Order: sequence, then C-alpha cells, then structure tokens
Amino acid sequence: MSTRRQRIRRLLLAALFLALPITLNYYSPYLMLSGTAEGIAPFSLVFWLAVLVTSLALGRSFCGWACPFNGLQQLWESVGMRPLRRIRFLPVAKYALWAAWVAGLGAALASAGVWTRFDPLYLTESGVSLTEAGNLITYFMLVGLTLAPAALGRRGFCRYLCPFGVWGIVGERLGHALRVPRVMLRARPDACNACGKCTPACPMQLPVADMVQAGTMRSTECFMCETCVDVCPRGAIGVGFGRAR
Repeated sequence: MSTRRQRIRRLLLAALFLALPITLNYYSPYLMLSGTAEGIAPFSLVFWLAVLVTSLALGRSFCGWACPFNGLQQLWESVGMRPLRRIRFLPVAKYALWAAWVAGLGAALASAGVWTRFDPLYLTESGVSLTEAGNLITYFMLVGLTLAPAALGRRGFCRYLCPFGVWGIVGERLGHALRVPRVMLRARPDACNACGKCTPACPMQLPVADMVQAGTMRSTECFMCETCVDVCPRGAIGVGFGRAR
C-alpha cells in the first residue's frame, strides 16, 4: 500500500517528529500547568484546547495526521513490527494520565484565579525548545516512553499510554453525542468482497473487515488515517461528512 495520500501523511508525521527538538514545548503539559499557575496561557494550553474543539468535527484526525509521537512510532515500525499484545486493563492508563493532567490544570487555574495574558513563547524565548541539557533529558524521556510500549506490539503507546490522544477521543465522543456534523468513515457492506486487505493495513489493528460488515466504522481507537480507504479495491470504505446516525 503506497497511495499518494498515505505517502503525504507518512512524510508529514515523520517531519513533525524530526521537528520535535524545536516544537516540544508547544505540546508540553508541564508548561501548560506551570503557565496556568502563574496566570499565563502558554501556547500548549491553546493548542490542546484547539485539538479538543476540532475533534468535535474531525474526530481523532490530529492523531492520524499531525501527532509527532505517531511519527516516531511510524519510523520505528519501518524497522520492525509485531502484533499488539492485548492486556485487558492497560488501556485505562492513558485515561488516568489524561485525567491527572486535567485535574492538575484545574488546580493550577484555581490557584491563579484567571489567565491574565497569552504568552506563546512562555519559557521558550528563543522559539526553540531544546536549548539546555535539562530539555534534552525531557526529550529523550519522551522518546523512550513512546517506544517502550512497542515491547507490547504495534502502537502500544497509542493504545495504552498516550494521554495526548485522549483530547481527541473526548472531542470525538462529545461531537458524536451532540450530533455535530463531522468527517467520518462510511462503510458499504454490499461492495465488500472480503478480500481481507483492510484489517492488516490498519495501524491501530482494528477489526476493519468486521466493522464494514456491521455497517459502522466508528471506533474510539480509529485516528482517521484513512489507510483502510486507500487499500480497499472496491470502495467499500469511504470518507464522508455529516451527522452521526
């Protein structure tokens, strides 16, 4: 599988990961909490709230198309890839990490009272994130934490430990509940000839063929990479826009 759309997506993700030494602070949960405690809204606060809001209409498209940690896992999988080992309760970990993040934000805001100004370069005066040894330690810790779950198989970080993706999950669920018009995958079971190409192609290892036969492509773990759309030879999976049924 190597369609133009997927080549562009993979190149974009790889570039975002390679740019991480420059952009790391702009995703930083720590700066989000630290700035809020001082009454300052750093760029990372605005960024993650924007991911939440756009997910109402775009689902988890940020994870599939713009997450640098997805880019890192993608590069790793080009070296070696193994099926994900399913561990029943471990997916709860990413929600727990995200809940701690949000609780910390609430506590920081309660302490400061209100955001008094927006500072996109908060603690990043040069515009570049990795300028000190301490920042390098943070960078390599994040790289290690992203790759360590690979011991459990493909996309172990996304499935089990990534709190960043939960912003998109929460936004997608809110959008679904509120019936916000949004981008979504659509299935045509009558067009499917059970060729079996879609399921192994899915980066998140979802049972795509079964989802097509059931007539619904919605899944919390789908990050809208559209790989299944591009590998389907009969157009049984497509991309549409509208309200959830």
